[in-house]
Amino acid sequence: MKKVIMAGICGKMGRAMTSGLLKEDWVEVIGGFDKYDIGRDIGTIAGCGATGKKVYGSWDEIAGLEPDLIIDFTNAQAAILSINWALDNGIDIIVGATGLGKQELSSVEKKAASSLSKVFIVPNFSIGAVLMVKISAMIASYFDACEIIELHHEKKRDAPSGTSLLTADSISAAKNFGIKRLRENETESHEGSRGAFYEGVHIHSVRLPGFLAHQEVIFGTAGQTLTLRHDSTDRTSFYPGLVLAIKKIGTLGSFTYGLDKIIEL
Repeated sequence: MKKVIMAGICGKMGRAMTSGLLKEDWVEVIGGFDKYDIGRDIGTIAGCGATGKKVYGSWDEIAGLEPDLIIDFTNAQAAILSINWALDNGIDIIVGATGLGKQELSSVEKKAASSLSKVFIVPNFSIGAVLMVKISAMIASYFDACEIIELHHEKKRDAPSGTSLLTADSISAAKNFGIKRLRENETESHEGSRGAFYEGVHIHSVRLPGFLAHQEVIFGTAGQTLTLRHDSTDRTSFYPGLVLAIKKIGTLGSFTYGLDKIIEL
């Protein structure tokens, strides 16, 4: 049975994913890691009742539990610390935090190559969202332009979202729609009106209460448009992807980015 530590267990994602994993018989959540609620029972935090396992605030204490896997749902800054600790201690890690830059990812990949650990970074655990990314890449070559609108709750810290950046990466690998943010003779009466520009794709970020995680990929060509949309309306939508990641991490290389690497069409 795989022994798991949930980092960021007191956050909304940490609580929701822990609640699901505590019901499984093939994995054991042996503790949590957070700067909040240290010493509290992880089952109480996850709303499942007492388990006898608690939240720790020190990686030294976590080392004494001898986990097989760290699952990190913190933030980009904290996730880097978690990744480095896992790599230094030969422990596999799955990271759900977004906002990691290309330079940070490159450094992690380089360090992972000389470690016994496997690092699996997953910007979005929703299988539906991952399928949207893959389908976007499949159809990109048939259109002349593409823009992405991503919509999230008001407490999301990073913009654009990791999923929208991954989508743009996948699209640009199939077809690069342009190298300039503004077309010839195009102007903005207010700076930023055309959104971010990444890998030839415009990305527009919306942050409002009432949303959880949503994305539209809009393709256009002469006389027609095609829109792909995915909506996560509850955090339970991320759980099947997390289970798949846990089960597959042992088959992966030292560094993997994106759930799409383990989903085939």
